[in-house]
Amino acid sequence: MRARQLREQGADVVSLTAGEPDFPTPMHVKMAAIRAIEENFTHYTSNAGIPELLKAIQQKFEKDNNLKFDTKQLLVSCGAKHSIYNVLQAICNKGDEVVIAAPFWVSYPEMVRLVDAKPVIVSADAESRYKITPQQLRKAINQHTKAFIFNSPNNPTGAVYSQGEIEELAEVIQETGIFVIADEIYEKLVYDKAKHFSIGSIKEIAEQVVTVNGVSKAYAMTGWRIGFLGASKSIVDGAAKVQSQVTSNASSISQRAATAALCGPQQEIADMVTEFQRRRDFICDRLAKVPGLDVNRPQGAFYMFLPVKNFVNKRIKNTVMKDDMDICRFFLDEELLAMVPGGAFGAKDHIRLSYACSMKDLEKSAKRLQSGFKKLQEGW
Repeated sequence: MRARQLREQGADVVSLTAGEPDFPTPMHVKMAAIRAIEENFTHYTSNAGIPELLKAIQQKFEKDNNLKFDTKQLLVSCGAKHSIYNVLQAICNKGDEVVIAAPFWVSYPEMVRLVDAKPVIVSADAESRYKITPQQLRKAINQHTKAFIFNSPNNPTGAVYSQGEIEELAEVIQETGIFVIADEIYEKLVYDKAKHFSIGSIKEIAEQVVTVNGVSKAYAMTGWRIGFLGASKSIVDGAAKVQSQVTSNASSISQRAATAALCGPQQEIADMVTEFQRRRDFICDRLAKVPGLDVNRPQGAFYMFLPVKNFVNKRIKNTVMKDDMDICRFFLDEELLAMVPGGAFGAKDHIRLSYACSMKDLEKSAKRLQSGFKKLQEGW
C-alpha cells in the first residue's frame, strides 16, 4: 500500500516483490484459450479435470519426474495452493501436526491452521543454504504428525535440494510413515548444475507422497489458476470430495490452455530460465560488493533471500532499524525500493527480493540497494 501511495504521488518506485514471471503467456497457449471460447467450451467439466489435460499431466509426470500415475490418481485444481489446501483438508484432523521447513511460502502455516491442524516449524539458516537436515526433520515428528510440506526449488530462498539430500529425508519419511506434500511449482526454474528431483519418485515412499505442481511459474500463467496433484487414489478421492463441495472444476478455458502448455513447444521455458539466470548473476555480482552483506546465490526460482542481521539495530536519522520490517520500510522511503520482509516467510532479519523484473529495473535496484546498505553500514 505504501509503495502504491508513493507511485500515485509520482515517485519512481521500483518493486522487487513480484511472485510471478514478468513474461507473457506463450502465444500458442493463448490461442488454445481463444479457440475454447469460440467453440463454446465454457461450461462445467468433470470435477477432476478434462480428459486431455489429465492425460497431459500423466505424461508430464512420467517424462519429467519419473512418477507413474493412473489418471484417476490426478486432480486438477484452481492453482497449486488450492491443490495443497484440498489435500490438507482431506488428510488432517483436529490436533494433527504438519511439519513445515522455514523459510517457507507464507500460505503454508495458515492453510494448516485453517484445517484445525498445528504447524510445526523447522528452521534452516544461511549456513545450511536454507535446507533442513534429516536429523531436524526426525526431531520434529511425533505421534501427532500427519504430514511434511516440502518445497524445492524453494520460495523464498531459491534453495534446491539435491537428490542425495532428498533421499536422506526420505529415509525419515519411510521410518515415520507420515505423508509428504511436495510443492514442485518452481521445478523448471533451476540454474547452473542444479537438477530438480521429485521425492515421490522414491519407490519406498511413493504411496506417502502427494506431488503438487501447475502451470503458473513455468509457463507464465499465474492468472489462469491451474494447479494439479498426483497421489495415491485414496488421497486424491478425498481431495476431490473437498473440491467438489467448495469450487467444483477449475476453469474450462484455462484447462484447455494448460493442455496446450504441457503438450506444446517448451522452448520459451528455456529462454525464460536463461534470462532469469542472467538477471540472477547480475544482481548477485552487484550485491556481493556490499560490505557486511552475505550473498547466497540461489539455484532455483527467481528470488534472492538476503540476511540483513548485520544491519539490524543501526540508527539512521534517529530511527533504529529494529528488524527486517524496519529495513524494508527504510529502503522504500529512502531509496524508493519495495521488497518483502523475511519475517513473513518464517525467517526474521532477512529480506526477499525478486528478480522477475526488467533489467532496467534491476539496474536501478542494484544502485539503490548499494546506496541503502551503505547508509545502513554508516549508521550507528
